Amino acid sequence: MKRLALGLIIITSLLAACSNGTDVTTSQGEKATGVTDTSIKIGAWLPLTGGVAAHGILQQTGMNAYFEMINDNGGVNGKKIEWIVEDNAFDPQKTVAAARKLVERDKVFAVVGSNGTAQSAATFPYLLDQAKVPFLPGQGGANDWWNPVKPNLFGVQVVYENQAQALGHWAAKEGAKNIVVVHSDPAAFINVAKAVEPGVNTISKEASVNLLPVKFGTSDYAPIGLEIANKKPDAVVAILAVEELIAFSKALNRQNLDLPIYTYAPNVSNDTLELGGKAIEGLRAMSYTVPPTIDTPEVEEYREALKKYEPSAHPDFQSLYMWGVAKVFVEAINQVDGPLTRESFVQSLKSMENFENGIIPPVNFSEGDHMGVKELQPVMVENGEWNTVGDFIDPDKEW
Repeated sequence: MKRLALGLIIITSLLAACSNGTDVTTSQGEKATGVTDTSIKIGAWLPLTGGVAAHGILQQTGMNAYFEMINDNGGVNGKKIEWIVEDNAFDPQKTVAAARKLVERDKVFAVVGSNGTAQSAATFPYLLDQAKVPFLPGQGGANDWWNPVKPNLFGVQVVYENQAQALGHWAAKEGAKNIVVVHSDPAAFINVAKAVEPGVNTISKEASVNLLPVKFGTSDYAPIGLEIANKKPDAVVAILAVEELIAFSKALNRQNLDLPIYTYAPNVSNDTLELGGKAIEGLRAMSYTVPPTIDTPEVEEYREALKKYEPSAHPDFQSLYMWGVAKVFVEAINQVDGPLTRESFVQSLKSMENFENGIIPPVNFSEGDHMGVKELQPVMVENGEWNTVGDFIDPDKEW
């Protein structure tokens, strides 16, 4: 009888602990970090200050609106999502500090959403190798992230090198023979800029491609505009942050240079339209998502949630993309078979096949391929608006 009473006391204590929101323990005795009977705690880092804060703030609104909507509808399998966002100011050292804070102090289950290639990569030795925390990035990525496969890293953003390859292909396809690639000088930007030429070569072996590096954070692009005028290109590919893309486009405009400009997905946003004005008319770009203005049930749901949970924000490609990332995370949680642990979550991601979400292309992961999306949507600024140019394309295939 004493043993029975003691057993009941232990069971009652465990139930009370769970009801108070403490970490859930699986039947195998494994501690499910960041998961309780009522919540799932996840983290992210975004540049909410600094030179690319416009991107970070937009991305935060999209993912936050999705999680708020999910929580208002009862959460994921009865668990509310607690999303903790740290400002990394687009700085690698601050990003590492943010990762340690999220893992060691906040005890997050996973990192979902981020911004920055070099910034996020700086966390890998700690986050992936040491702490072994699942990471589903937002914006950022490079080819060496995915080959060889990193066990806890999964992504849905087409890498920047493939985007640059698609831009080079597009410029050559439209007849460009002398292409200048204007890019910021950090290594991550240089690697992307170098990928333009292979894309050009898929169309023309005779076309020339020249790289023009610019110090990251440059605000006065007048000398660059003059240098472009002297080079006499017939197309320009810009691998620059959005504020610098705008300054560059206006510098070309002042030189009366009517050149087609091609840029990558981070610059597809309303900010580009509003800040660039007439200077970016005709701008070509690659987008991660369908336009945030189309009338489909999935995009309408996004617009309604944004209106409710982020009333000061306007529909935008950047926030829509992060909404799509959040949908992938929730789908993986929904598909977990058995107790929710980091291991079961990773297994769920690896088995995700053809997940249609209506925002980004269908997502497919496997044991040997953790890059879940391969396609991009070409878009172009026409009459002050982003319009699609054809359907989604795969940069590695003929289009």
